[in-house]
Amino acid sequence: MKCPICGNENTGKLSKSRYFCSNCFVEIFYSRKDQLQLFRILEDGSAHPICVS
Repeated sequence: MKCPICGNENTGKLSKSRYFCSNCFVEIFYSRKDQLQLFRILEDGSAHPICVS
């Protein structure tokens, strides 16, 4: 899985449809409808939505 933000090809797989980029601290999620959701992981561990497409 390639990160759509920074292009890092070493993203980690969190679950069947969730990935994490340790380069830019973004969680990538593909919903059942193939909808892409991006979340920025903040310092306190909370997730802030970046975009939904």
